Amino acid sequence: MPQAAAFGQTAPLLPFNDQEEIMDQSEAAMPQLIGGRYEVIGEEADTIQVRDHEPWQRCWACDSTANEPGEAFCMDCGAALKPRVYQGAFSANDKPAGLALIDVVENEEAQALLPILWDQVADDERTLIVLHDSGRGSAETPLDELSALRVGQALALLLQALHTQNLALGALAPADIELMAPGQPRLRNVPHLHRFEEDECADAEADDLQALANLLEALTETPRTTRRLNDDDAAIAAFEVQDLATVLRDIRTSAIAKPAALAERLDALIAERMHPFYLHQQCGGVTDTGIVRDHNEDSLLFLNLTMDNTSTQRIWGAYIVADGMGGHAAGEIASGLAVRGAAEVLLSEYLAPTLDLDSSYDEQQARDIVKRAALQANEYVLNESLARNNDMGSTLTMALIVGDRLTIANVGDSRAYLYRDGTMRRITKDHSLVMRLVDLGQITEEDIYSHPQRNAVLRSLGDKPDLEVDLFSERLQDGDAILLCSDGLWEMTRDPEIARILAKHADPQHTCTELIQAANQAGGEDNITALLVRLSAL
Repeated sequence: MPQAAAFGQTAPLLPFNDQEEIMDQSEAAMPQLIGGRYEVIGEEADTIQVRDHEPWQRCWACDSTANEPGEAFCMDCGAALKPRVYQGAFSANDKPAGLALIDVVENEEAQALLPILWDQVADDERTLIVLHDSGRGSAETPLDELSALRVGQALALLLQALHTQNLALGALAPADIELMAPGQPRLRNVPHLHRFEEDECADAEADDLQALANLLEALTETPRTTRRLNDDDAAIAAFEVQDLATVLRDIRTSAIAKPAALAERLDALIAERMHPFYLHQQCGGVTDTGIVRDHNEDSLLFLNLTMDNTSTQRIWGAYIVADGMGGHAAGEIASGLAVRGAAEVLLSEYLAPTLDLDSSYDEQQARDIVKRAALQANEYVLNESLARNNDMGSTLTMALIVGDRLTIANVGDSRAYLYRDGTMRRITKDHSLVMRLVDLGQITEEDIYSHPQRNAVLRSLGDKPDLEVDLFSERLQDGDAILLCSDGLWEMTRDPEIARILAKHADPQHTCTELIQAANQAGGEDNITALLVRLSAL
């Protein structure tokens, strides 16, 4: 039997399918009804829940008002007309606030962002405002950055429209937001909407912007950071990458003081996030057995796509290195299945759809698809391992490059490096016993290369169905290089030597060949794979 919901800042609505069975009211103790229709079943602060005892007056499913009193089913759509629970609020008749002010908002675009009113019932001193239940529920947190930017931009425009009518939105909580589509918000409640005097406009604008910053911080679960800048730091900060965190900081420091300025800033960030700066991708790749092993269990794949339409180039790349495990006729099968499984997802779910000229870049979508690619690779290896009743497995390091946006997925101890301006930085983190020991402080990173258990991998494809995949996102620039490699390269050659060879040659295929030679000269104890992508401005 449904009970009144617990209350927080905003009381949650009961989903439609949870409201079919409403508590029968005893004939001896009929509730007091507002307007002869609504029973208050819960109330806290500015938020209430009411039960509609005359649901036939307006069908919850189709909005029909043509039903007869006491009708059990809607004459137009057939929906069951049982008493239902709605969210709402009371507003004093002499000083309307909150939901009572929705009707006075004149801007149509602003109205589209505000809650939809279901009913209003006036009493002697106050009015009951009942909200329409969309059935969507509050936005789930944390939101990805692009969705949060869109929410922020929409609400900044709402503030701009409200302030022209001397209305302030006030504080909102994540529970007050629902998403009609990714990043497209609608408010579920406006508990603190209020009027302000003309001479209070500057303070109202500042308070609303601070409240919006707090909301976006809560929606994204972004930790608040404060830093003191000297003159040199301030000069560097002027050139830092702009993101939601920098926008929130600028609101708090009043560097952004107007809703219009905030909307413009967020609009620019959204456009930048959705439209990558395209870079040429020149790739080379080599895999080698080494000089100790008798067969090669590594696999690699590199795929470049370039589309030139109306003299505008769009460039994508998919790059995969997999290091198989399980012995002869198992490791090489595992790595091949890993590459195939991952590539199938990248091709079908990402690369083919993005050939549409109207498609735009979405970082969260790229991360989701790359993760699904790794999970399908795992499924392929796991199924084959079960079919053969052996312990085959594989590492997987995969890069999806769209313009200047890089998304990496990693499982195991194959690696991805970023080489920039003569400096090489490892992006991925090894899922190995020795790296765990480094994290625990029991050995140094230098000890990794000589530790007797350096080949013990703690996570790999084929281990279990619920595989954990590490994801990384990077912003690339002209002159960068991305290196994917198996442990047969980085264990033998070491990072300083790899960086030296990367600096020596411009041609990626020549570079990969020399990397393989260096690993073999250092002992070639394992299979060796190097895949290098160099990026340059169009």
